[in-house]
Amino acid sequence: MSPKVPQAYLKARREEIMDAAVKCFMEKGFHNTTMQDIYDAANLSPGAVYNYFDSKEDIVVSALKEFSDWSISSITPLLSENQTESLIKYVEFWISYTKQQASTERFSVTLDYYSEAARKNNIREAVLKSQNRSHEKIMEIVKNNQRTGKINPKLDPLATARVIGSMVFGATIHKMLNPDLDVDAYGKVCESLINGTFTRPAKRRSTKKHQPAALKTLSGG
Repeated sequence: MSPKVPQAYLKARREEIMDAAVKCFMEKGFHNTTMQDIYDAANLSPGAVYNYFDSKEDIVVSALKEFSDWSISSITPLLSENQTESLIKYVEFWISYTKQQASTERFSVTLDYYSEAARKNNIREAVLKSQNRSHEKIMEIVKNNQRTGKINPKLDPLATARVIGSMVFGATIHKMLNPDLDVDAYGKVCESLINGTFTRPAKRRSTKKHQPAALKTLSGG
């Protein structure tokens, strides 16, 4: 009987292969990267890699799950009893993440994954599963805010979660294309949409008796 390989070793080897693959994807793009490129980058034989992954797609599915696990474990402690504050903390977390150079450099690979998801069902399922986990977390907060009147109860919770998630996702796209993007300014606009100040006019002195009413915002005000 062959000796049992420690789980820690297996996990480390998988991560080593995934890191090598992501490095290749960043340098050459997903489609231009071959499995041979990944073998070479990981300094492993084809047989050693195939013990863990059958294809590039398998590596992508594992990478998506790993990122989803990390994001959920990072976001969960930020969800406080103050539900409005939780949404702001969610935005602040991803804005802070976007400001890191390494995150935007790797984001081009993420876009490759999303593009490939339109053609490969296994990658599409992995992307949707990752998104759904994040949306479920946001939906919990949205529903609580709707019960307390902080968010318009007529809004669909899932649609609201998707919009909030899309805002921070969009920040990374803009930052990737324009490294000089003012991410903090972007984040403040996102927060204003959540806390209901996006359409409120600035307070100023006026002799007029009637002021135009503010448009309805996310908060329904």
